[in-house]
Amino acid sequence: MLALTAAMMIGCDSYSEVRAGLDAAGRERFTRGQRAATPCWTCHDVTGTSIKIGPGLQNLIGRRAGAEPGFPHSAAMRSSGITWNERTLDAFLSDGQGFIPGNKMIGSGVPDPRLRMDLIFFLRLVTPAADE
Repeated sequence: MLALTAAMMIGCDSYSEVRAGLDAAGRERFTRGQRAATPCWTCHDVTGTSIKIGPGLQNLIGRRAGAEPGFPHSAAMRSSGITWNERTLDAFLSDGQGFIPGNKMIGSGVPDPRLRMDLIFFLRLVTPAADE
């Protein structure tokens, strides 16, 4: 019964293939990042197939800030000149208004640096890069 339950849980995990390619430490980091991303899904869709209040996150890494096609970004985001990478996401997720004053994101950010890195690790693995 336990084996069946475990198999069913794996089948329900939409990221099981990603997890399978990670070592134990990577899986732990991925899981922490996935948990940290949970509040993000209120406003953002990881696949970009749902219209939400925030832009979709597909093709996030390598994409210019404010360049999501069809999304009404703030003037601050469009004119920021930022390209999303680990460094810029870290700064934005730490203090969004301080990094890009006047942007529309209302979240409080992720104050814990380790958790931000885990969140970015998760996003890098589940959202294709714009340059891939």
